[in-house]
Amino acid sequence: MKPQLIRLFVLIIASCAFIVWSFNLIYSASDEAYGYSLDADALLKQGRLGFRELQPGSIAFAPELQTRLDNGDVISLTHQDGKEFYYLRLDSGHIREMGPVNPQAQHSQLNTLIPLLYASLALAILLLIGRVFKDLSLLQSQALSFGAHPKRIKTGISQRSAIYPLAKGFETMTGQIVDFLELHRDLSRIMSHEIRTPLSRMRFVLELARAQLSEKHSARLEEDINQIEALTKSYLSFARVEHQQPSQHRQWVNAPEFIKAVADNFAVYAPKYNVHCQVDCALSNDKVLIDPLSMDLASQNLIANALRFASGNIKLTLVAETRHWRLTVEDDGPGIQEPGKDLRQAFQRGSKQQSAGFGLGLYIVRKIAIWHQGKLTVENSAELGGAAISLRWRRPLP
Repeated sequence: MKPQLIRLFVLIIASCAFIVWSFNLIYSASDEAYGYSLDADALLKQGRLGFRELQPGSIAFAPELQTRLDNGDVISLTHQDGKEFYYLRLDSGHIREMGPVNPQAQHSQLNTLIPLLYASLALAILLLIGRVFKDLSLLQSQALSFGAHPKRIKTGISQRSAIYPLAKGFETMTGQIVDFLELHRDLSRIMSHEIRTPLSRMRFVLELARAQLSEKHSARLEEDINQIEALTKSYLSFARVEHQQPSQHRQWVNAPEFIKAVADNFAVYAPKYNVHCQVDCALSNDKVLIDPLSMDLASQNLIANALRFASGNIKLTLVAETRHWRLTVEDDGPGIQEPGKDLRQAFQRGSKQQSAGFGLGLYIVRKIAIWHQGKLTVENSAELGGAAISLRWRRPLP
């Protein structure tokens, strides 16, 4: 980074020096153009210089000009036609008038020099920083392209560019991310096929050998197998929502039918757990715009999370608000007792025994909320006393 810092420092110093030199040149030129000193030979060569001697008091000079005239200085006056006349007080008291002198010849060089200097300064700045903005624009477009379709990127930015270290870091980062995504996909395939198949064989063997094992040992083995299967399922869901965002397809679905289908998946837990449903989507004509697959996954994760804490009642609510839809799952459990811990982060679990999951459920719901341009909030329920987890996403304007 040090060469870029030195280059930027030199650029600033050179630009400041050029500006100071330009204004000094303009000031010197203006001082020479508007000074009162005369080159008599040059004026005589013009052939237009005339002399007249005027009586004292024939011209009413301003007091400051009269003082300078009395001190023997040459003063200048510009008439309305733009011509200049010069005046000098003689020893006899008379005033000598010299002129007229056309000032355009003296000022023409200055009038040409000023815009030329400013144009040169603008061109120098454009040449110096234009390349930087061009490289930044290229890097921005490549970053947007990478966000849509991750792949290894070569920016093509020259080593002489001021942002070359940034471009080099971006190239390295894209390579590392692509490697991570490939590893993640490979791990997902391994867990989907290479782990599930041995688990199925283990469960089959356990059923065959259950009679030869003690109840304690068979229960322990079955618990371990169930835990590995649950972890595999959770991780595959995590991998799907983490890296398959472009595959979502939002569409209008019937809100009451969607909520009923979600609740029916948990009907097997009745009567120990009762899932109460409430739908109020009159503002959107009982329709809701969602990606059905991902929103179904989010709803099931929220209810599964509530099942671990609820005493017996779970409430599932879908409401159409003025600018948003809100899907809320409440339970009558102990509620959120760790306000300082963000349970929406991956692998973040509570410290209670009921929190013996893998810390992926709420993270998956949060990712799905982000897909729908929404957010996930975790708070306590005012109605049931337990947790109230809400997924809120924007409604399109009518």
